[in-house]
Amino acid sequence: MKMAKTLVAALVCTTILSTPALAAKDNGQALDAIAPEGLSTSEPAPANYDPSLKKANEAIIMPEANPIIVLDPGHGGSDPGAVGNGIRESDVVLDIATRSKNYIVANYPATVYMTRIADTTLTLGDRTTYANNKGANFFVSFHINSYTTSTPNGLETYYYPGSTNGQRLATDLYNKLKSHYSTLRGVKSADFYVLRNTNMPASLGETGFISNYTDATNLKSSTFKQNLAVAYSQGMHVYWWGF
Repeated sequence: MKMAKTLVAALVCTTILSTPALAAKDNGQALDAIAPEGLSTSEPAPANYDPSLKKANEAIIMPEANPIIVLDPGHGGSDPGAVGNGIRESDVVLDIATRSKNYIVANYPATVYMTRIADTTLTLGDRTTYANNKGANFFVSFHINSYTTSTPNGLETYYYPGSTNGQRLATDLYNKLKSHYSTLRGVKSADFYVLRNTNMPASLGETGFISNYTDATNLKSSTFKQNLAVAYSQGMHVYWWGF
């Protein structure tokens, strides 16, 4: 009898250990799916990317100093990004990033640059080269997600795998943005080009799905975009100054 019970227990344990973990889902959507942004293999790293400097910057946070921030509205020009429900990603993120810059400059002692201020075409290398040349203390890339069906919705932020300060930045942004979403998809790591090839901690935000009617409707609202811009800005404040 003891042997039989032992065999049954062993079989149960084996079954549990060999069962693959199920992907997290909410309302039928996979929450662990990675956004469709350019990976580090999309093009060569910029000439001014310095892995040793990136590593050194991982250990630095200087709340006594005023930060240099580079905001990156994704896509633009010949690349509109995701398109759906009457809006284009490139237009929406430029609006939010511009509002964020204006809020930061008006309220915080920071120097803020943007990779683009109009509907212009930039490569991934252009964006990271610009941030590296500015000697930014941190980098935030603005995006809107998309999917092949209209169900997925909600918020997620990203950092480069292994980047401690990148994770802190992504988490601080997420915590300020999340009150504006009913679906919270989490803080994730991904091998995105702009997160890897910046010499400073970096985060990428996906504030809703352009393919989802509700998210897209919200993103047409000036009030909603201003709320996101303020949340982004306040998240950056928490990251740098700690409150």
